[in-house]
Amino acid sequence: MRKRALVLALAAAVLSAFALAGDVTLDVKEHVLGNGMKILMIPKPGVPRVVCHVYFKVGSINERPGITGSAHVHEHLMFKGTKVMGVTDYAADAGIDARIDELMGRIYREKFWKADGDQAKIAAWQKQADELAAAQKATIIKDDLWTQYMKNGGTGLNASTSQETTGYYVTLPSNKIELQMLLESDRMMNAVFREFYSEKDVIMEERRLSENQPGFFFSEQVNAAFYAASPYRWSVLGWMDDLKKVTRQDLYDFHNTYYVPNNAVAIYVGDFEPAAVVALAEKYFGRIPKGPDLEPIRTSEPPQYSEKRMYGEGPAATSLQMMFHVPPAGDPDSQALAILSSTLGSGGGGFRGMGGGGTGRLYKALVRDKQLAVSASASSRPQWYVGAFQFSATPRLDKGVKPEELEKEIWAEIEKVKKEGLTDEEIQKAKNQGEAMFIRGLGSAAGLAGQVGRAELMRGWRSILTDLEALKKVTNDDIKRVAAKYFVKDNSLTAIYARKTGR
Repeated sequence: MRKRALVLALAAAVLSAFALAGDVTLDVKEHVLGNGMKILMIPKPGVPRVVCHVYFKVGSINERPGITGSAHVHEHLMFKGTKVMGVTDYAADAGIDARIDELMGRIYREKFWKADGDQAKIAAWQKQADELAAAQKATIIKDDLWTQYMKNGGTGLNASTSQETTGYYVTLPSNKIELQMLLESDRMMNAVFREFYSEKDVIMEERRLSENQPGFFFSEQVNAAFYAASPYRWSVLGWMDDLKKVTRQDLYDFHNTYYVPNNAVAIYVGDFEPAAVVALAEKYFGRIPKGPDLEPIRTSEPPQYSEKRMYGEGPAATSLQMMFHVPPAGDPDSQALAILSSTLGSGGGGFRGMGGGGTGRLYKALVRDKQLAVSASASSRPQWYVGAFQFSATPRLDKGVKPEELEKEIWAEIEKVKKEGLTDEEIQKAKNQGEAMFIRGLGSAAGLAGQVGRAELMRGWRSILTDLEALKKVTNDDIKRVAAKYFVKDNSLTAIYARKTGR
């Protein structure tokens, strides 16, 4: 009777969505739990393996000044265990954490709240915290999550944080899906952020390694200047000052707000029976209480109104960047901008990563024909809430070419596009490239899970198909219109970086 009821419930609650975009089809089965969590399933009979991804609609854009970098810090700490994983004696472990937090609270106040904090007190408290952390290691089971997955045939355990999403991944034998749901639901419900302060040191070292890369600070400042208000203005790494000061309580608050079932989607691609997956999802993910309703980010990007220019110098190669504000993903103009990025540039960034290869207009003109540049590219980033279009070029210093000369050449090409648009051949080629790269992206189970899962969080997974259809409908009039609308100086930031020679 229970099995029959489950089958009936599945028939009523699971939507099998068979979507078509040209020759591209996706058979995605959907089930929504009572707490709002969505389960997506793409059965692929054959090899008895299942790609299991869990995505949360949270990234660096959901942070605020003071806690930037939190989404990335959270990703790291989700591998440190829970109330039941990664620990031999949770009560003892939690007691030590409380004492460490109390000491670190004193240190933070003395160190960051005062201009002249007592260094002797800070050192004494830090010594006590370090001793407690050393004692705590006796209660910790290192890499417990990975060990459990590996013992059960798991591969590819990983996670990633972007500006908009956070994902957790593992691939398992088909008969081990229940293990994934048990462990991932436990991480959602029982996160404790064990070894918080030592892991924070690891993350700050990651940032320091990035800072040591030539040109890092200039790029970071360019991005911050381009976005006057939007939270896209800081990177996923966050500002170093915030990383130093973020607390474990900050992370608990962040987790309890965003890492909730109604802000998540789990997707399974592989050899399984959907009815069995739904039953397991109800058992494990369904037990998690629904979190608060979450509004979209409030602060978008205001119109720019005036041209911005930035100059910098340092050890990196001399370069030119020209950035323009464009609409977010889903806007009717996005696909025309994708065609432009593919046709003009030599890099990626068009429709879901498509690019013009070595055949882009800028590459042909500046690199091959006029030999003014080492590289020249264009890219379009239609993000969730704002978009950015960027031209990049590296001048031929051996010929005495300056970045400003490349800037003039790019503006000349832009004006040509505004007047004439692109050729029919160029537009069709870009469309073909976009469709081919889209289809290749769906070729692997992991690629399929990634595209469908992430798309579901914002505009629904069907948007990846409707975007492809919109790309096919772009005309030359659309190309000329968007070029004239967005590629204007008052909507731009030009960044010129010069390699600093020896003293």
